[in-house]
Amino acid sequence: MDEISKQPTIERPPVGDVSQYPEQSAEEPIVIANEFADVVIRKVETRNGMRLDIWSPRRGSRILLDAVALDCLTFQEPELISELLERRPAP
Repeated sequence: MDEISKQPTIERPPVGDVSQYPEQSAEEPIVIANEFADVVIRKVETRNGMRLDIWSPRRGSRILLDAVALDCLTFQEPELISELLERRPAP
């Protein structure tokens, strides 16, 4: 693995794409929801490689994470997630 590929990739889809969920997809989405939040997750192929597409219909936000970014999540302390939950989302 070269030095460039070790950098996690987090992509924000273009403006206007954040509140639209693709109707046609080969991958069946996974929906995880409770009374506080709901997200739609699916695996997508981009021009930069495979990504995990996480979409929040309530917030109208979306993020694409590559394997390195997802791996980075696996070794984070639970306190980091608590800190993230305390942040207010950008308007």
